[in-house]
Amino acid sequence: MFLNRLKLTHLFTTSIVCISLMLSACTSMDSSKRMDNISDSLNSFRKAVRWGYYDEATRYIQLKDYTQTMRDTEYLKNIRITSYEYGQKHFSEDKNKLDVIALISFYDVNRGSVRSISEKQSWWFDEENKRWFLDGDIPDFTDISRQ
Repeated sequence: MFLNRLKLTHLFTTSIVCISLMLSACTSMDSSKRMDNISDSLNSFRKAVRWGYYDEATRYIQLKDYTQTMRDTEYLKNIRITSYEYGQKHFSEDKNKLDVIALISFYDVNRGSVRSISEKQSWWFDEENKRWFLDGDIPDFTDISRQ
């Protein structure tokens, strides 16, 4: 009887350990997928803005409160992005939010000048849609290009 009880306890403990390991592996895979997904989203957004495909870039923009305030992009026809890179990145503990610094250089056709800006961007992971969104807008070059 004691031996049967010991076997059951061992079986139960082994089962719990196996389930824990499987859940841990799934969480690790989910986290890895999420990291790949944010890299893809950052690069796609960067390329869309860099090459002037603003309609494409807006697909990555969704305010976290689900309101949509899109900046008028008409003025962007006179802006040529010469460089768009990402600097520092900081993830939240739960890996559902990323703050990143975008370093952007651009040429203002109307002014004939090259300018640079750094912009803090906040990206968030939408669990329902399983994708990342920028909690903001296309970079604002209006104030800088008027200086």
